[in-house]
Amino acid sequence: GVRRPPSEHMVVPTLALLKQILDEYGLLHVLDEDGDLVVRWTNCQIFFFRYGENDEVLQARLYLSERYDVDVRPALTVLLDDWNRTKLCAEQVFDFEAGITRDGLKYTVGVWIHSLLQFADWISEQA
Repeated sequence: GVRRPPSEHMVVPTLALLKQILDEYGLLHVLDEDGDLVVRWTNCQIFFFRYGENDEVLQARLYLSERYDVDVRPALTVLLDDWNRTKLCAEQVFDFEAGITRDGLKYTVGVWIHSLLQFADWISEQA
């Protein structure tokens, strides 16, 4: 078969590779007690979960630091519904079973983090 240059080598999102990528973005990260990778900001945190037989499914999930009172929840539900209709939701997931280039994975993780942080900023402006 045709040999691809090393830069196009296909990878799956291993923990070590994700840590490297977060380092390259200058993001501090820790492993929580469950062994999940987490990056924390003041207003939120993003967890990276890996699923599947070979941990080929990667999910990034945003958790907001702020807790909201029960009485503002109906209004928040409307806002979240609006966000989901017009923008990206607060979770990203992709099955990398077929592999992806390292550059592609880095780009994907960057876009995910950017969109999730946009959401965190947006919701704090609305609340």
